[in-house]
Amino acid sequence: MATTAVLSRFGASDRAQLAADAGRLIERLRKHGGGPNGGVTRLVYSPEWQAAMADIEEWLLESGLAVRHDAVGSRFGRLQGESSSVVLSGSHTDSVKQGGAYDGTLGVVIAGCAIGWLARNMGKPARTLEVFANCEEESSRFASNFWGSRALTGRIAPGETDRLTDENGETIGSAMRACGLDPASIPSAHRKDLGAYVEPHIEQGPVLVESRDVIGVVDRVVGVRVIRVTLHGVSGHAGTVPMANRHDPLAGAAEIMSGAETIARRMGPPAVATVGSIAAKPGGFNQVPGEATFTVDFRHTDSDVLDGLERELRSLIDTVSARRGLQVRLGQVLSQAGIEFDGKVCAALEASCAESSVRWRRMPSHAGHDAQVIGTVCPAAMLFVPSQGGHSHRPDEHTELEDIGSGIEVLVRTLFRLAYQDS
Repeated sequence: MATTAVLSRFGASDRAQLAADAGRLIERLRKHGGGPNGGVTRLVYSPEWQAAMADIEEWLLESGLAVRHDAVGSRFGRLQGESSSVVLSGSHTDSVKQGGAYDGTLGVVIAGCAIGWLARNMGKPARTLEVFANCEEESSRFASNFWGSRALTGRIAPGETDRLTDENGETIGSAMRACGLDPASIPSAHRKDLGAYVEPHIEQGPVLVESRDVIGVVDRVVGVRVIRVTLHGVSGHAGTVPMANRHDPLAGAAEIMSGAETIARRMGPPAVATVGSIAAKPGGFNQVPGEATFTVDFRHTDSDVLDGLERELRSLIDTVSARRGLQVRLGQVLSQAGIEFDGKVCAALEASCAESSVRWRRMPSHAGHDAQVIGTVCPAAMLFVPSQGGHSHRPDEHTELEDIGSGIEVLVRTLFRLAYQDS
């Protein structure tokens, strides 16, 4: 079937209608974990997460797709093709704490709108199409490190369901069982039928907004590493312990945090380093802390540079702790390699942008995504749509309906190329 067949059937009215449908669904899902300021907290396996997944299932069924869930709770909406090879598209459904309604979720909605349109208008594809509503990506409740896509690619290690705990001490296995999921069945989630993966997502940065481009064709994702640093010192009275006698872990943490920022600034873009959380114990205003724990998230597109950044950070931690008489415990929260995406999938996205007459650009992603995990087992790429002000992980996330419509059209054309023309 020629590409012009899609050109003649997908028009401005389709784009507008699908964008409006997507906008309504985003607002429908916002209520699951939504707060008074418009923010969303939807953590994996929580009641809010379960309600959102039920809504997504209902919507996928209404779209005429066959719906199922895997062992970790990810949902799939399937349009059966002639071949069992699957072209997968979607994103994650969980959120950060007090995040926005669009991060991850809009990617699921765009994929569902695109595949639903193809099901209604183009019939049976050569390769099977599936919407992917991934159960978890953010690691906001558990340090689960791309839980849904790791299950999909067979990378959840034995014992993780008992080792990973949330801030209340509940294991991820226990949380799964509370949702009716059996941790022992996780190996069954491993997919070996994936032929391609395309992940739509908001950009989460300002590049598209500032350039006034509508679509980002993402050809690579940065490597991401996160370490947890715990410094042990000596607690005492804030007034009676002389400064010269102190072994203050919080002061040491402050020095390391400032140094991490200095290292990243000196390396220059695209190096970044972020301290996202910190806690001190005992925590009294009139006490010298005895323990300080914080995280350092650092990223770069070049793995060699990332290695160098990590070496400098670890050297800084050792130097500061030795000088201040502190004991150190380090833990690796995340170590995710960067990836260069498949050239053929990127080319399909670019051709679809040209057909859709939208402004686009090639770009990297400086945030981690499921595509960098799934892209290790099948050809993959991403498309970005703008986020208002470049904002993400905050309540005022927003993508204009016009841009959502453009993203849906580009994905429709891309999936047509991958699933109808490329068998």
